[in-house]
Amino acid sequence: MGRVGCMHVYSHRVLLPAEGGGLQVKPALIGIDGGMITSIRAEDEPFGDSLGPEVDHLGDTLLTPAFVNAHSHIAMSVYRGLLSGAHMRGNVVESFYFQVEAALDGADIRAFARMGAYESLLAGVGTIWDHYYGGLELAQGIDDVGLTAAVALTLQDLNGPGVAYLEDQLAATEALAGSKAWQEKGIVAALGPHATDTVSDGLWRLVGDLRAKLQLPIHAHVAQSIEEVERSFENHGCSPVERLHRLGLLGGPQAFLLVHSLFVSDGDLERIDPASDCLGFCPFSQAQFCFPAHFSSWRRRGAKVLVGTDCGASNDTMNVQQELRLVAGTPGLAGTWSQARDRFAEAGTLAAAQSLQDYRVDVFDQSVSDLSHEALLAMVWGDAADLHPQLPVGAIETGRFANLVAWNLDDPALWPAPDPLRALVMGDATQAIEQVMIRGQWRGERGRFRQSIVASDDYREARREAQGRLAALLARID
Repeated sequence: MGRVGCMHVYSHRVLLPAEGGGLQVKPALIGIDGGMITSIRAEDEPFGDSLGPEVDHLGDTLLTPAFVNAHSHIAMSVYRGLLSGAHMRGNVVESFYFQVEAALDGADIRAFARMGAYESLLAGVGTIWDHYYGGLELAQGIDDVGLTAAVALTLQDLNGPGVAYLEDQLAATEALAGSKAWQEKGIVAALGPHATDTVSDGLWRLVGDLRAKLQLPIHAHVAQSIEEVERSFENHGCSPVERLHRLGLLGGPQAFLLVHSLFVSDGDLERIDPASDCLGFCPFSQAQFCFPAHFSSWRRRGAKVLVGTDCGASNDTMNVQQELRLVAGTPGLAGTWSQARDRFAEAGTLAAAQSLQDYRVDVFDQSVSDLSHEALLAMVWGDAADLHPQLPVGAIETGRFANLVAWNLDDPALWPAPDPLRALVMGDATQAIEQVMIRGQWRGERGRFRQSIVASDDYREARREAQGRLAALLARID
């Protein structure tokens, strides 16, 4: 993606940060130069008619930040559909993915990453926090499609396909971190230790040293499986979170994105520092491979909760907006598997039914403060906006990348949208995308966004190469 020049975009409906917190929709003119937002003029009343023809006038189209996907493995969309539901009963990472990933090379990862990046773009995602192998080939695949990203190159030294490439991954991480050219493209490095059971104490300490030296956040899977927890207690005599605390990795100067965190106790939560340690919450994926994290307990601790999709192989989509509907509905799911429901099923009495309803209402009351539409959208916008000091995204503010989405509120997927924020949380919203801007450059054709991207020569060539590499991969592992 080349550097773009100066432009101005106006809409009667622009989603802006409100003074004192929260969000507001106002008429606004946005100045963009070099891919960054350089000025914002907002008024209480529409003023587009007074602007000249050089302004890109969007009328009543809603303009918002592009979404931030806080945890992805975009290259893994290639595995979508290769597994049956039965595989999800156990540890699918070790039983399947590690074996397949050992057969990949960098060119495979670049080709497969392009496909996941295209899917992300079509879902209104402008920024991904990706965690995978492949060195700079992974970053190249993301850049081929033009997304912005925090790239955490997977680090392993105990188990997993990354063990053989540890030094290469470390060198690529430092190279990415030190590259001004990559930073100008909006692609920056994060530190990517894989998980507490695939990374030794020595490597964790090195990660801590690199965080201080390079001023990079940490992005890791933590307490994501029972096997990880068992190994932590067997080898270290404590939980995964307590081990990280003992190693001095929690509460550091840069953010620590603890992804999944399914087996996290109240005592573990007392060890995290809400100022820097945050939860990476991937509810659809977690519902398949284990169970959704108890995100409300993190919010009560004062920690940020950031939403991601995980990978297309265990989700099966890169559409992070769809995750918000599941997050919003989690209190309602609690009753289905509760002891109160079991007692009602056995007794069938009015008293047991009332007890089940009381339980449902109690869970709702505990969670409702975390489930406002603004709070949910913060999980893919504002709370992710400053997670990386070199990647200002997630809000329409000066000094941030011009990553924007134009929405048609008259589309049946959103209409009548009296509350646009609710529509973006609860609707099948991405059908209504008019166009996406990444780093100040509009992508696709306005009004034919999806069709124009999928019909483009770039996409067709990317799919052709990925299809060929998938066929070769399947032949190698058969």
